[in-house]
Amino acid sequence: MYCVRVYVDESGDLGFGPRASQYFVLAAIVVRDDQKIRRCFKKIRQRKLKKSLRDLPEFKFNNTKGLIKDPILQCIADCDLDITYAVLRKNQVHSRLRDKQQIIYNYLTGSLISKIAHQYATEGHIYVCIDKSTYSLERDHFDDYLTYRMFDDGAPNATSFDQLAIEHLDSRTEPCIQAADFVAGAVHQMYRENDETYYRIIEPRIAIALDFFQGRQK
Repeated sequence: MYCVRVYVDESGDLGFGPRASQYFVLAAIVVRDDQKIRRCFKKIRQRKLKKSLRDLPEFKFNNTKGLIKDPILQCIADCDLDITYAVLRKNQVHSRLRDKQQIIYNYLTGSLISKIAHQYATEGHIYVCIDKSTYSLERDHFDDYLTYRMFDDGAPNATSFDQLAIEHLDSRTEPCIQAADFVAGAVHQMYRENDETYYRIIEPRIAIALDFFQGRQK
């Protein structure tokens, strides 16, 4: 049975202190062939990294040099996938919500996954994989909320709660989550620094873009 596979990661933070990021970006890649992504990271590890660095536990956008970012993002853009993201302009968050990181994270994720479910409606399963180190600390509540948002919003062919599967995995063992991290990092850099260097590489693959609470919604 056909399965929509979605891998989610983020860039930025949900704090509101003086050192907090101005934006929070949640990225999700909708993957049709995850083996291509796995081969991407394996090939770059073998061909682009020094031998002493090949055993690094994972690739992270913020810790990777530009000479490596380019081929990783290009390889992601060449894979059979669609890119989606949601960006939060934190200065527009109401003061009463600023100490409720879990609620904000749940809302952003629910909005993005619900939009994906509508656009990629299927009679098969929707598999959502999230880095277990993210803000989904109360996992049972998060999973229930995500399921509620997806079905309450009425995804056209989503007729059974059993169709949604959610997994919280270690990003160090899942290259597809690492790919979502690079997408989130490229989008965040565009908003944070007005620098589209990396965003332009992945832009042709962007299918959904949600800007809270300003800008065009794609």
